[in-house]
Amino acid sequence: MNDNPATNKVFKEVSNLYKQYFEYAILVRKWLEIPDDLSHREIGYGMLKKVDNRNMSFNTEREYLAWVLKESPFHLYKSLSYMEYPDIVGGAAKKGLFKREVAFDIDTHKTERCTHDDSWICEECLGEARNQVLILIEDFLFPDFGLSEKDLKIVFTGNRGYHIYLKPEDPEILGKIENWGKNERRYFIEYILGKNLNLRNMGSRWKNILIREFNKNKIATKKFEKTSDWKTEIDNRKDTTRRTIYETIDKVKSRLELDEKVMDDDIRLLRTIGSLHGYTGLMVKEITYNSLKNNQFDPLNHGVFAKFHKKMYNVKIKQELDPLTLKGDTFDHNSTEIPASYLLFLFGHDIDFEILE
Repeated sequence: MNDNPATNKVFKEVSNLYKQYFEYAILVRKWLEIPDDLSHREIGYGMLKKVDNRNMSFNTEREYLAWVLKESPFHLYKSLSYMEYPDIVGGAAKKGLFKREVAFDIDTHKTERCTHDDSWICEECLGEARNQVLILIEDFLFPDFGLSEKDLKIVFTGNRGYHIYLKPEDPEILGKIENWGKNERRYFIEYILGKNLNLRNMGSRWKNILIREFNKNKIATKKFEKTSDWKTEIDNRKDTTRRTIYETIDKVKSRLELDEKVMDDDIRLLRTIGSLHGYTGLMVKEITYNSLKNNQFDPLNHGVFAKFHKKMYNVKIKQELDPLTLKGDTFDHNSTEIPASYLLFLFGHDIDFEILE
């Protein structure tokens, strides 16, 4: 905050919008996630920064919701871990971690097809995030780990990504997964990222994935199908073919933009479902696998809080901006009348603008 009246006016209005949202999300629609075993979960939040404070805990749902309604944070988080002392400052040992949810965080960057600034979003980069979720699920979680859509919780983060929680319906399997240590979680994600890929002893899953990609690149695959020693087979190919093979393998291994810290960090926080993302104003929203698979979920439509798209403001935007389309309406620096949904996006991206009378 500063002494600029225009800036303070914007901050006050944004704070009021977040308050309005949480009142509706909590009191009317019951959208806000109440982390299970709440008293053993760490809560964090942010206003002007992504995380202003953490090491908070609440004993009851009523206490937690009352706090959210009062503070109406721009960013709201819960810990993946369950802890004996979630409000103590320190690492996993001090907090007494006794189990942990397992979740992936796909966070894509600007793609080659995007024409906007690095921090902006569009259908292209959001589409890439969707594609990566489907690769993770359909190439690994379903075939390799025997999971079904009922065993997953998929959440749009409110920005360029998704959280995919592993929640097997079988309580015995769930218990084993949530008691994995850091080493087990690290092995899990490194396998999916192909970090320990052994070309002298290829496993069936990675073998099938790469053969599929080889076919797309018109690389003969018959001999690869019959052997697990791919290193010898690759070395026997011509230089140009060998180079193409290694380039294809590297490309496949880098398909997924997974935040490895989310899997590795014992006391990691993730955004609370049903909150808003403080950088975009979009909803952190749970969706179904089928809605993602069938391309029925459009983040720039279904991620917008509908009431905020009807509340209009007269503004003066003081810097050039790339276009952004929300619910089918496109806005940029020439826009003089904008909805609250776009106003929150501008504020979250630290854009210089003024609300007019």
